[in-house]
Amino acid sequence: MDNLTHGLLGLAIGAMRKPDVRPGAPERASPTDRAVLVASVLAAELPDLDTLLARGDAVTVALQAHRGLSHALVAAPLVALTATLAARALFRGARLAPVFLTSLASVVFAHLLPDLWTGWGTRVLLPFSDSRLSLDWTMVVDPWVTLPLLGGAILAWRRRADWRRTLLWSAACSVAYVGFRVATWAVLTQRVEAAYPAAQAVRVFPLPFSVSTWRYVATLPGDVFAAGDVPLAGPPSEARRAEATGSTLPEHVQAVPTVREALAWARFPLVHMEPLAEGGRKVRIADLRYHLRGEPTLAFVIHLDASNAVTHAQLERGGSASELLRRWRSADTAAP
Repeated sequence: MDNLTHGLLGLAIGAMRKPDVRPGAPERASPTDRAVLVASVLAAELPDLDTLLARGDAVTVALQAHRGLSHALVAAPLVALTATLAARALFRGARLAPVFLTSLASVVFAHLLPDLWTGWGTRVLLPFSDSRLSLDWTMVVDPWVTLPLLGGAILAWRRRADWRRTLLWSAACSVAYVGFRVATWAVLTQRVEAAYPAAQAVRVFPLPFSVSTWRYVATLPGDVFAAGDVPLAGPPSEARRAEATGSTLPEHVQAVPTVREALAWARFPLVHMEPLAEGGRKVRIADLRYHLRGEPTLAFVIHLDASNAVTHAQLERGGSASELLRRWRSADTAAP
């Protein structure tokens, strides 16, 4: 998820602890009460500091350096302890146990879990496994998760006598929405499976700016992908079939660490390789789960020289934000 949502979720988790001083009481909040809220927000944000420390090409930064060990379950206590010590330095006298326990809950439920439920996924099992796990319930940026939390935070600031209840109600709204997404994901997965009884695997994915329509990819016999959209009310609408091309690259190209990382990221890979005028080759690795009416919108492009050294790497998003929005609108208009 985005950092605004992480922080707001952390604030809501901090509000779940019953404070020492009742909201609205004339006395000032205790150091522990204030430290809990600050530490919860810090703990929800700290894992993403790996972005500032990341080094390497675009593929390495996006897929390996970011959402690395700082996003693993084993690192959660250390992240929580860092947030706890920072908050206690600000608020002398704050009790260690409640600040640390709330911080730990914030790391897990305000950062690791929201990253896990997005389509991009995260590697929470490091260092025991470097598999990127994803639940595919929401996009990385989902306004319907964020807006209730943001509205609750603003209201809590303006109505400080009732700040805790306001934050908890806003969190309940966001959780209810995520629950709706989980139920929708399950129902639509079954619907696509029914439409492709011979499919070896079926997966549905969230569609940007949409609650009622999802994307899907079905893996058919013969390593063929069927991609399309499936609405809440109605059958799946297939947009394209394409052969899986993830294994078509020569072994010496697949062995390049940057290429290998991109291939591991692409669950439904469409791969294209072409020679470069100055020598070497350009490898484009797209993932069909990010598609708009069957056309991939997200791909890693890697330039290799004659010795297979990476000379350039970038993430292509299918065009500018305005171009993607135009394509989305035209595709939505053309949909039956």
